[in-house]
Amino acid sequence: MAWVFFILGAVVVLVIAFVALGQAVARLELQRPPAVFDVAAAVRWIAARLPDEVTARVSYDDVETVVGWHLDWFTDVGVSSEHGEELAGEGVVHEGAVAVEDVAVEAVVARAVAEAAAGGPTIDPVAVVCVLDLQMQYLREIGAMSATADDEATPQD
Repeated sequence: MAWVFFILGAVVVLVIAFVALGQAVARLELQRPPAVFDVAAAVRWIAARLPDEVTARVSYDDVETVVGWHLDWFTDVGVSSEHGEELAGEGVVHEGAVAVEDVAVEAVVARAVAEAAAGGPTIDPVAVVCVLDLQMQYLREIGAMSATADDEATPQD
């Protein structure tokens, strides 16, 4: 008779375990995995895909510099966070912050021109645009960015 209670207890424990596991899996299935941006990996990925005309004029250090400027711009507009932090709260400049690619390109090209004028690295604006285009592709590929706002917008009819 004791073995019946033992088997019944084991079945109850297994059912509870399977229900708890199923709930945890269902909850995690709905969450996006965090996208972690590794600068060294991004620089390698971008440099490997740059057109030959651009690679003749820029080095890995130049690519890393442009990537850093772009990340600084993301921080300035409030669409980036430190590793492990949610993109909300104090880090957001304003609610619903959006990274507009054209504005980012203009800002980073202007910074490249200003840095060159101040005696810093001289990076061709065309190379900057190529690096930024590839960086945006990289960010989409790792899941750090979604589609553009225009693609997600619904008509206001």
